[in-house]
Amino acid sequence: MTLKQRKENFTQFYKELIPSLVDFVEKLGISPGHAVLKQVVDCAPLLSRSLERMEISNQEDRVFLLSRVSYFVGEYFAQKYGGAWYVNEIEGSRYYARYVVGKFWQTVNPNVMVDPFLVAEDYLQQPIPRNLQALLDEIEAELKPHLHRS
Repeated sequence: MTLKQRKENFTQFYKELIPSLVDFVEKLGISPGHAVLKQVVDCAPLLSRSLERMEISNQEDRVFLLSRVSYFVGEYFAQKYGGAWYVNEIEGSRYYARYVVGKFWQTVNPNVMVDPFLVAEDYLQQPIPRNLQALLDEIEAELKPHLHRS
């Protein structure tokens, strides 16, 4: 997708993200599912355990999981560090014209961002048992030098 298309589709993308994420979390047995909207960090270990042995049997399952895990990863970093979803407009960036999470509330580097879809792709390629919490911790360790909190 081009930058223009991503920007035009962003509102619809974000509008679908929230209910899809809540539904996904509920289907995994995390109750109440809407807790993910305010307490995503608390949901991470539960989601990690729920997904660690999940088989991906076909392309449809893979696409479904990829999007839902991406939504979760994005919300995890957006909530934890006061960031936001947006379309990256930095030309030359490896995340150019992609949906990313960044614009964190206190940062040393205003251009630091996470591409939740690449993180989810990496996660789904891991052998079973996968560990989402460990992957989130790894990304967080990479982010920390770029962030500071008062």
